[in-house]
Amino acid sequence: MTIRKDKATGTWIVDISDGFNSVTGKRNRFIKRQIKTRKEAIKLEQELRFTKFGDTSLTGATIEMLYQIVVEEDKRSNRKESYLQTQEYNYNRHIKGYFEKAKIELLTYKELEVFRTSLTNKGLSNNTVNKLMIQLKKLLDVAVKQGFLKVNPCTQLKKLPVKKKKMDYWTTEDFNHFMSLFKPDEYPYKLFFKVAFSTGMRMGELLGLTWEDINLRRNIIDVNKTLIHLTGKNVLNEPKTSTGSRQIALHSNLSDELWDWKDKQHELLSPFVPETEKLQVFQFVPEIMTRFKVSKKYDDVVERSSTLKRIRIHDLRHSHVAFLIDNEEDPFIIKERIGHASINTTYDIYGHLYPNKQQSLADKLNNAIV
Repeated sequence: MTIRKDKATGTWIVDISDGFNSVTGKRNRFIKRQIKTRKEAIKLEQELRFTKFGDTSLTGATIEMLYQIVVEEDKRSNRKESYLQTQEYNYNRHIKGYFEKAKIELLTYKELEVFRTSLTNKGLSNNTVNKLMIQLKKLLDVAVKQGFLKVNPCTQLKKLPVKKKKMDYWTTEDFNHFMSLFKPDEYPYKLFFKVAFSTGMRMGELLGLTWEDINLRRNIIDVNKTLIHLTGKNVLNEPKTSTGSRQIALHSNLSDELWDWKDKQHELLSPFVPETEKLQVFQFVPEIMTRFKVSKKYDDVVERSSTLKRIRIHDLRHSHVAFLIDNEEDPFIIKERIGHASINTTYDIYGHLYPNKQQSLADKLNNAIV
């Protein structure tokens, strides 16, 4: 029987199979245990036949079936755990409940347009709504692939317009004022923000740094991982993009300061940690430094000034680029330092910081053309 009761536990078991594997000759079988009720087991059997064996003889797909297939595909594609958790959160919060009883095969762009309006009515930004619609399209692509839909109705909806956010950044004067607000016992955080402003590294990249990633003799930082927070744990991921893996040159004063801090950190933590080379660069207690600790300290320090413009921690990355542009650094060097995949990305984000270059060019024409 495909559905049977486990007499030992009183729960139900779904035991399904689908012939034999043509390569190994082994039976294609999947067993799911510990199901509370027979009703749940019957529903789960249908979903499992679809998601595990691609059985399209069902009368109709559910949004949950489509989601489970997408999850399996994403795992096979080695998508990052952070991506999987974000997709799961968005699905459970915004998509699952709305389409739980939907007849997938009857969906048209009109129903999806109403769904999209419901998202905007929640107060979600156009950018967030567009991302949710992309996720929904991915689910319905599976329905098309499995024959439940002829055409994905999401393709008939244009993206909502997204306004570019005004970029905030600090000048060197602003940043030096920020540095002056730190107390002596907050030095590890002060150094964290100094490296952020001096390199343009993202917060997760800075938190993922260990001494093994820094060559202080050559004044080079090797960016090769990022620390992110997932539900209940901190995880080291690869950088955001493939070009995020990069090397960044340090100015000598900062390199010297890191040398001094490394010695101080060893003195502080060697009684607790056998291999201090593996410590986070900015760690000053046995527990790791997290983005929550950094954010809290940043808020505390900024509040000490009534004149300092409030920006996000991520805007220190923009501040670094603004400094480079102001000092007429080559755009390609900026791209490499920041870790953008394309020079077009650099221009798209920071092109507006070049306004004075047009006038400089016009001034040159005065001397070139009689």
